[in-house]
Amino acid sequence: MVGGSVAYKAATSMPIILENGRKVFGPQRIPNAAIPTHRCELYVARIPPQLDELSFLVWLHRIGQVYEFRLMMNSCSSSRGFAYIRFMKEREALAGLEMLKYLYISGERLQVSPSEGKNRLFLSSIPRNIPISLLEESLKLYFPKMHRFAAYRPMKEELQGKGQEEVLNRGFAFVEFANHEDALEAKKRLTPCRVRMWGADLKVQWAKPREEKSRDPMAYRDFSTNDKIKDDCSRLRLYCLANNWCIPVILYGRSFRSRNLQYGAILLKNIFSGLHSIIIVEINVTSMSDIHLLLCELAVEMIERHSAIPPYSYIIRASSNTKAELVYLLQQSDDLYRANLEAEFYSFTAIRELLIALQLVAAHNSKIVLNMYKRAFLTHNPVATFCLGSNHPLGQFYAILPKFRNNPKLDNDFNDMEINLLLKVQEDVNTTDSVIETKTINEISAKQAIFKTEILFLKSQKIPKIKRLRYVDIEALISKECYDTQQYINSNPVWIAGQTYQDAIYN
Repeated sequence: MVGGSVAYKAATSMPIILENGRKVFGPQRIPNAAIPTHRCELYVARIPPQLDELSFLVWLHRIGQVYEFRLMMNSCSSSRGFAYIRFMKEREALAGLEMLKYLYISGERLQVSPSEGKNRLFLSSIPRNIPISLLEESLKLYFPKMHRFAAYRPMKEELQGKGQEEVLNRGFAFVEFANHEDALEAKKRLTPCRVRMWGADLKVQWAKPREEKSRDPMAYRDFSTNDKIKDDCSRLRLYCLANNWCIPVILYGRSFRSRNLQYGAILLKNIFSGLHSIIIVEINVTSMSDIHLLLCELAVEMIERHSAIPPYSYIIRASSNTKAELVYLLQQSDDLYRANLEAEFYSFTAIRELLIALQLVAAHNSKIVLNMYKRAFLTHNPVATFCLGSNHPLGQFYAILPKFRNNPKLDNDFNDMEINLLLKVQEDVNTTDSVIETKTINEISAKQAIFKTEILFLKSQKIPKIKRLRYVDIEALISKECYDTQQYINSNPVWIAGQTYQDAIYN
C-alpha cells in the first residue's frame, strides 16, 4: 500500500491512449518485471458515466501498483460502463477484488469479478489429414503474434477402421497469445470469425481460460475464497476502508441490568467533508446474543440504505433479536432537545449523553482521537481511560481493547483497527444545556425531529455459535465479562498498534 501523495504521483504518471473504442491508462513498464498474467486482472461493471478517472486511479494505486486500466468507450467517447484493471501482483488483485465490492461511486456500488483471461483462440473444423507440424507453421504465419500452439494427435478410437495417414490431428487446435489485446486484435481480423485454410473454413472462437498455478506465493489459490459471507463487523470496517471514511467509533453508554437495557451508539464520519452520522440504540438485551455485532449491523443497514454515510442521525429501539424500531431521524444537532421524546425511552438521559459525547468526538481530528485512544492503554490501572482536549464532562471515556470481541481478521491483511469506548457516566451533568456546535450532516434547517417509525429486521443475532455479549459497563470492564475468552487479559497491554484508514489500507 502506498500513501495518498505517492498514489497520486503513480496515477498521474501513467500514459493515456484512446484507441479502438477504449481509453487505456498504462501499461506501466517496470524494469526486470514480468508482464502480469490474467490472474492479476479484474473486470469491473456498473461504472457510472460521471466517473472521475484520475481519482479512481489514485484509489486503485492505494490498493497496489496498477499495470493497466482499460475503460471501454462508445462512439461518442463516453464510458460504456465497464473496464478492466490489471495489477502487478495477484495478491493486489485479490485485495482490489475485495475492496471494490464496498466502494461507492456517485452513490452506486460497482460489480467486480476476476477477468476471464481471454488470450486463447479455439480453432475447429480443421481437416484431419494435416500434420500437426504443418498446422503450427501455417497458423504462425497467419497469426504473427502467436505465443503458444496446442494440437493433439488422434485417439486410438479415431484410428480404428481408418488409415493412420488420413487422421493426423483431432480436428481442433488452440492458439495462445501473450495477452488479451493481441488475441483480440487477431480475432478482429477474422470476418465472420472464420479463416479459410486447406480448402476448409476453420471456425475461430474464444477458448475457455486455462487454469494456471499462481506464481505469487502470497496470493490465495482461488478468487472464490474472497466471496465468503462477512459478518457485519467486518463489513462495516470494509465500507469505511473502501470509501476512505474514518475508523467507526463504537461507544457504550448507560446500562440498566434490572431492566435488561443497554445503550450504545456508533459514529460514522467522512474525514474530508467532516459530515458525520450518529446511530444511537436502546437495546433490550433479554434475547440478544452480541450487542456489539448488533450495533455494526444497524450501521451497515443505514450505509447500504443511503449508499453513503447516512445523511441523518438515528435513534433506534432494539426490542428483540429479530427486529428493531427506527424511532427518530435527526437532521440537526439540536433537534433532539427541541422534540418531546422523554416518554419514548426508559432513559432519555442516556441517549442525550451518547449524542453529545459522539458530537465531541466528531469535532476532533480523527488521527488525534486514535492516538489518544492508543495512548490510554499505557497505564497500570485496571481500566484504561482517556479524556478529549475539551473540559466537557462528557468527553471522558474508558478505552476498550480494539479486539475485545476477538473478531476475525479481515482478508488480505487489511487494516482492521477499531475504536471501542465506554462513556464515563457523570450523574451531575445537565445535558439539556450541552448542545455542541458541529457541522450538521444535512443542510436542511429543520426545527423538529422527523418522526418516522419503521421496523428493521435483524439477522446478526441468529448466527450459530455467536459469542455472547449483553452488557458493556464499568462492572463488565473490571471483571472482563465483556471480553471474549481468547482476549481475556489480566492487565492492559504495553501498547496498541494501529493506523487510521487514511494512513494505511493494510496492517
